[in-house]
Amino acid sequence: MSARSVFADLLAAYRKEAGWTQAEAAQRFTMSKSLYQKIEACDRKPQRDMAARGDEFFELHGVFARIYKDIVTEPHPDWFGPRVEYEDRATAITDWEMRGIPGLLQTEAYARTVTRAGMPYAAPDVIERYVASRMERQEILSRDNPPKLWVAIAEGVARQLVGGPDVMAAQLDHLIASADAPSIVFQILPFTAADAPGVEGPASLLEFDGHPPVAYLEGWGTGRIVEDPTEVAGIAAGLNMVKSCGLSPSDSKVLLTKIRAEVGR
Repeated sequence: MSARSVFADLLAAYRKEAGWTQAEAAQRFTMSKSLYQKIEACDRKPQRDMAARGDEFFELHGVFARIYKDIVTEPHPDWFGPRVEYEDRATAITDWEMRGIPGLLQTEAYARTVTRAGMPYAAPDVIERYVASRMERQEILSRDNPPKLWVAIAEGVARQLVGGPDVMAAQLDHLIASADAPSIVFQILPFTAADAPGVEGPASLLEFDGHPPVAYLEGWGTGRIVEDPTEVAGIAAGLNMVKSCGLSPSDSKVLLTKIRAEVGR
C-alpha cells in the first residue's frame, strides 16, 4: 500500500471517529469539499499543512507528518527523494542548470521526452509514473505562499530542441509565462558570458525559515544533499557568480522570446 493510500485511509477513519462529514472536515482543513474528497479518495496529494492540522485535530503526535514525508519521497529514486523533501519545505529555491530545463518548470511533454531518453529500456508505465511525479512536484508553485524560485539556465538549454520543435515551442512558451510569475525570477547565462561560471555542474540552494540552507548537487543517476555550512556557502557563492554573469530577468525574457520565434519558423 502506498503512503498516500495510508494517509487517505487514516484520514477517513479518524474523520468518521470524530463524527465529521466530509463537508465539516473540509471546513476544518480550510479547503473546498471537492478537494477534501479527492484527497480522501487518494486522487490528490495532501499538502504539508494538512498533515500538521490532522495531527493537531486528532492528537496523533506526528503520525500524519511522518506519512506525509513518505508521500513526498516515495515516487522518486532514493537518491532524489531527499531533494524533494527539502524542496517541499523550502521558502526559497535557486536552481542552476546547463543540461536541461529544471524539473519545476518543465512541461509534461518535455518531462516525458527527457525521462524516456534517460531510461531508454523502461516500460511505458514506468515512464509515466516518473512524469507524473515530476508534474506533482510543481504543485508547490501554486500554493498560497509558494517558495521564491530563482532559475538560471545556460543559453544552450533554451536552444536544444528537446522533443522536436513542437515540444520545445510549448516548453519555451511555458518558460516565458513562468518568468512573469511574481514568485519566479528567470535568468539565462548567455554564450557570451566571458567568465563561464557554473562549469562544475548543476546545483541548487534551498533556504528555509528556522533551518540553515542546504544545497543539492546532481550527477548521472545520482544526487546528494549538502549540509556542511562551509560547502553550502561555497556553492551559494558559485550560484551568485552565475546570477551576476547572467542576463537580467528582462533581457533573459527578450532572448527567450527571440529563441521561441526561431523555433516557430
